Amino acid sequence: MARKTVNCSIGLILSLMGVPAASRKHANSSHEWPSFVLEQNTSAIKENLTRLEEFLAFAYIAVGNESATEPFLLLSLSTLRRVGGWRGDTFVVTDRAECIPPSARAVVVPPAPTGSDETAKVKYGKHFKQRLLHVLPLSQRHRYVFFTDIDIFIGSAVGPFLLNAVEDFEASKAAIGLFREGAGLNGQIDYNASPGEKHKSLYHSGLLLLSRDAASSACLQDWSVWYTSFRDKDQPQLTKSVNAGACNVSLLDQKSYAQPTADNAGTYWTFNHFTRSGRMQGREGVHSDQLTLAGEVLLGLDAELAKRWWSSTSPLCES
Repeated sequence: MARKTVNCSIGLILSLMGVPAASRKHANSSHEWPSFVLEQNTSAIKENLTRLEEFLAFAYIAVGNESATEPFLLLSLSTLRRVGGWRGDTFVVTDRAECIPPSARAVVVPPAPTGSDETAKVKYGKHFKQRLLHVLPLSQRHRYVFFTDIDIFIGSAVGPFLLNAVEDFEASKAAIGLFREGAGLNGQIDYNASPGEKHKSLYHSGLLLLSRDAASSACLQDWSVWYTSFRDKDQPQLTKSVNAGACNVSLLDQKSYAQPTADNAGTYWTFNHFTRSGRMQGREGVHSDQLTLAGEVLLGLDAELAKRWWSSTSPLCES
């Protein structure tokens, strides 16, 4: 299924209009977190992998900007294994190897250059998206890489989605698989209904399907010119690369992607984007009660931790 729904009381739905999400950096010790989040050791289930799990690897990037010390990477990895059912290889490009749980392999890169301002640090972390096929220690059997942002949590099995995505990718002779931005589905703004938004980027860069073929490499190379430009976001150049013909796109199943809102509280799709720079800070109509509900239902946390998971630090690296 693409989504999962839980029943909510009227009182809970009304409470979604309450207090904004708490500020971050609530320190916590590891004993407060469930073992399935901390350990995530999949060594015992590496036998009899599916063909998909053999030839596709997941990838995350957690470089600078507190991305490794916040809890989002840890929780995303947990949902990928526990809810998504993924047993295949998962890599994390990071400058904080000690923050990576046993279920993923850290790919260590240098931190942002000394003296970089905040914008430069964020761009430095993001530019590894365009370098994934070069920095990941992929084996000969790996034919595909699926990249996901650290603040996207998995709400259902990923296998059916990925099988369809790869099939469409190959049929289209694509260079990259992407979700559309502004589709108006599952919490996304609708560009067609908002004329002032049509200048925005047409593709979402937080979830990508890439192949080891030359077409994907050429697409990423064209997209990478963003890093030396004046722009602080990479989506405009991605749209430009697609429009220029440098990146032949295979569209991913839009119904599998969601951005939480007060209206869809308690309903979870395959990919649920709790944006760390927006929704995690009480913006976009998302409030603490909705995040608490997600903590209990989607993330599997106990009632107490569910009330503050988004304002906590990772128990693997609390400093």
